[in-house]
Amino acid sequence: PLLLALVALSATPSTVPVLDPQTRARVDALVRTTMAHQHLPGLSIAIARGSDRIYEHGYGYRDLGRHIAADVGTVYNIASCTKQFTAAAVMLLQQDGKLKLDDKLSRYLPEFRHGASITLRELLTHTSGIPDYADLNDLPHHATARQFVDLVRDAPLDFPPGTQFEYSNTNYVILGMIVEQVSGLSYSAFLSQRIFGPHGMKATSTRVVPESQPDGAIGYTYDAKIVAASQTPDDLGYGDGTINTSVDDLVKWDSALDGGDVVSAASWRAMTRAPLRSGYGPRGGYGFGLDLSTLYGHREVSHEGFNVGFASVNATFPDDDLEIIALSNGDPFYEDILVKRIFALIIPPTTEELAADLRSAPGEDAAITSATKRLLAEMEAGRVDPHAVTAGLAAQLTPARARQLCADAGAVGPQSMLIYRDWQYRDRIKDYSYEAHFANGIVAVDVTLAPGGRIASIDLARED
Repeated sequence: PLLLALVALSATPSTVPVLDPQTRARVDALVRTTMAHQHLPGLSIAIARGSDRIYEHGYGYRDLGRHIAADVGTVYNIASCTKQFTAAAVMLLQQDGKLKLDDKLSRYLPEFRHGASITLRELLTHTSGIPDYADLNDLPHHATARQFVDLVRDAPLDFPPGTQFEYSNTNYVILGMIVEQVSGLSYSAFLSQRIFGPHGMKATSTRVVPESQPDGAIGYTYDAKIVAASQTPDDLGYGDGTINTSVDDLVKWDSALDGGDVVSAASWRAMTRAPLRSGYGPRGGYGFGLDLSTLYGHREVSHEGFNVGFASVNATFPDDDLEIIALSNGDPFYEDILVKRIFALIIPPTTEELAADLRSAPGEDAAITSATKRLLAEMEAGRVDPHAVTAGLAAQLTPARARQLCADAGAVGPQSMLIYRDWQYRDRIKDYSYEAHFANGIVAVDVTLAPGGRIASIDLARED
């Protein structure tokens, strides 16, 4: 089916396939709709088979003030997509014989309170129990990686190591520090020497803001209008989120990583194996810096990234030899539906696969779903039942604020369906994710509950 959306330029074996004009036009329409609905200043995409790019394009602006267009070489911060690079660096050091995945953290950070009970493997899979420094209030600016880690160094673990999944950026800040300690190089130098340089990633950088680089984008956010979001390098993370790159360079990375040119076959198998499938909702699990799931029944290995001013997705489908990469300099970017719809243009799903995608995932709690659906309707009407939410959320959801949140996200009109997608732990609290379908849009909805069952938070984001 993949070839239905491709047309060869000639019959020679060296020909690189490209998307046919009709499919290209449909991709362009999807991207432009996404940008309009999600208030994005710029976005670059790449669709590839292995190292062969079948479509690349830039949309909008990398610099709104100077009207500089985004293109396939535009450099964005890729935020948490950095984690797969950090994981690969750790695997390279294990292959070098310089560390082992089952080493205790205390070997590298003896001052870490619970280091003797945590392994590097548990850091890689977010099963360490270490709290996420990024969830703390009033984070310092111009802080070092160690200063960020010190914020939670003596904190209680959220759970015994290895028993459940909880996404924590602290894990990957620590892993970046270990890469430096074991290799004797800075994180940037190690990645440059072992990954960026050997694989021709000339536009890729770390520990600098993207706009400081050639073809670098300025980051933006949305607050009633698109506004610049200023960053310092520490705002863009360390081993958890520091890398800046282009869609062009990410095609090189995906091809090399999936093709066995970065780490060994054994290391790649380890990176794409989830230790706790039930610990990450029904999505499939989390490997080493990689989300592991399926899309329309096809295996997906991916990661999304979000940071101030930037958002990204790097999705690969190894069994289909397909990659879909989308990078934006707008942090309202919600990537899931765009990737899903582009994938469906390339590999059309069957009627059965489409129907399955519209069913709620296993493990749905009907009471939480009903409460979420009711709250969405109340928010649009500007009349939130204070008995159904916590006092703190009730104070936030004034009539005007509640209606504005719905309007901004497209959560307007009757809901045709509310699909339960998954759950995961965030700061020791279960976060339930839904996909709400309205007459004119699809909205991502995330809710958390307080003890006793009242809704403690609700986040809405336009998906389509």
